[in-house]
Amino acid sequence: MAKMRKSRTSNIKDAEIDFRVLRFTSHDNAFLSAVGRHSQESRWLVEVIGKPEPVDICVTVDKAIMGSPEVHVSCKGEQVFPTDSHQKAKLVNDFYWRWPFRGTVRGLLVPDAYEVLPEHSVKEQWLSATLSQQTEDGFFKATVKMPAVGGGFKSVELPVVRASNIRDAKTHMPLVVPECELVLEVPVQNPLHPTLRAARAGGRGGPDEQLVTHLFARRTPAPPQGLTGPRAEDPRVTFQVSKDRTKVNASVGYSRLKHFLTGEVRAVRRETESRLKKWWRFQIGPFAEHIVQVEKKSKSAADKTITLTVDGEVLCEAKAEDIESREDWWECHFRFMGERYLDWNVHTCNSDGVPLDAMGNVVQRTAFAHFCSVSFVEDISEATLYIDNREYADFPDAREPMSTEPTEWTPEALGASFGLMVPHKIDPDAPTGLGAVLANSLGGGRGGLFGMFGCCAPSEASVQKDDIVAGVDAAAETNEITATKTEH
Repeated sequence: MAKMRKSRTSNIKDAEIDFRVLRFTSHDNAFLSAVGRHSQESRWLVEVIGKPEPVDICVTVDKAIMGSPEVHVSCKGEQVFPTDSHQKAKLVNDFYWRWPFRGTVRGLLVPDAYEVLPEHSVKEQWLSATLSQQTEDGFFKATVKMPAVGGGFKSVELPVVRASNIRDAKTHMPLVVPECELVLEVPVQNPLHPTLRAARAGGRGGPDEQLVTHLFARRTPAPPQGLTGPRAEDPRVTFQVSKDRTKVNASVGYSRLKHFLTGEVRAVRRETESRLKKWWRFQIGPFAEHIVQVEKKSKSAADKTITLTVDGEVLCEAKAEDIESREDWWECHFRFMGERYLDWNVHTCNSDGVPLDAMGNVVQRTAFAHFCSVSFVEDISEATLYIDNREYADFPDAREPMSTEPTEWTPEALGASFGLMVPHKIDPDAPTGLGAVLANSLGGGRGGLFGMFGCCAPSEASVQKDDIVAGVDAAAETNEITATKTEH
């Protein structure tokens, strides 16, 4: 791999990425005595999307012997250099360590973004498909639209689909699962400045390769049990739609729903505690609150290490040159990344659009990212926080919603007020035409003899058949990726 120039955090613009640096620290004995009198330690905690645990990478350099520093490298607690039993060794050449992994394809849960060729089809027929999951072994789960008996289509879930049987719905280009790798470089000429890069090759809709040194990111809402604990529940709003589709009840009122859909950042409070410490508290949407704090822990003028914490957890602890700050500045770029959901509980309908008694669920997912930076020249009390290129002082203040806000809407009012369109959920196997009329008139939708003799009618099935979704949400906002799926 060709040697690359370091790139700043903000180089990758996707709202969905394959990896994120949860924490980076660069310490020497002036800041942390535990690293040794003449040692320097650089450490990264990297989350790879789809992997159960983050990767902890540590490089320690012993500078006791001038001109011949010795190096120790570990990954997830296991020594990777030196390769023998020694605890540290002098570098003879540049040291590279690579950890390959499969990247995440773009377009998961996006309706009909792909086409699937069934494994044992009689003739070659590509079917419109929605990829619902990418498994760790490189296979996919997909919901495909198969031709139904009597016309129309039936949605069928395929639990295992090979990547070679998937292609892009628009371009018909075969799906390429991106191959990614983390690359650690410790240069022999300057082992005190190791770099960690992440490369991504291939994939739908992206460049062949993307490289970064520090891609700092945190989830929103914050994990309740810390960085390595389970993720917080994703924010969601639920809608109950009446059978005649004239009324929609939301789980929140007007202002919360508006705030939820826009994901607007709102200021809560900021505080300058001293020339060495400052923090900001703010909301991202109505269900997530965060605190960003910048601090110089050492009072020594010689030590230039600055600590940036997010929600009480260190994000970056390093000098300006360690994170490629602008000249004369300390500057750290990072992002908040999350997902929000709209849950629609609707009555299914047949292919004629006639509503049925059976209920179904339509889920609309939006992935989003907010780009942030904290920077100052010399005095931390003058530090500024920017979110999406907007200074903290310019954000509106957080406010409590009114308790009397309406939660019941008509579909037309939802569209006019929020740009939302109530989705449909179609059951292609439900009776149509005269059969539907008989079913509705003879037993409230059960039909046939069971409709005429209600006491003999079987109970309604608790699990609904696969079906098709129509009439999905409007376009997504900037830095957002929207998808819709059904659940049964």
